[in-house]
Amino acid sequence: MDIWSPAVGKVLRITVQAGAQVQRGDELMVIESMKVEIPIKAPASGTLRDVRVNPGDQIQRGAVLAILDS
Repeated sequence: MDIWSPAVGKVLRITVQAGAQVQRGDELMVIESMKVEIPIKAPASGTLRDVRVNPGDQIQRGAVLAILDS
């Protein structure tokens, strides 16, 4: 399951690394858009297979941020 960016912005921090088990609603990372911090949360429980961004990356709306195996 792809986890998409809801807005144009910058990745501030990643709170869960690839391979981690997550529960629905767990914070995976935080992005900043127009000076507002937006938490990106797991849409389902599972294993975070891949994180496709790094802190400081500029991202576009709809960009794949991570992949979750649920």
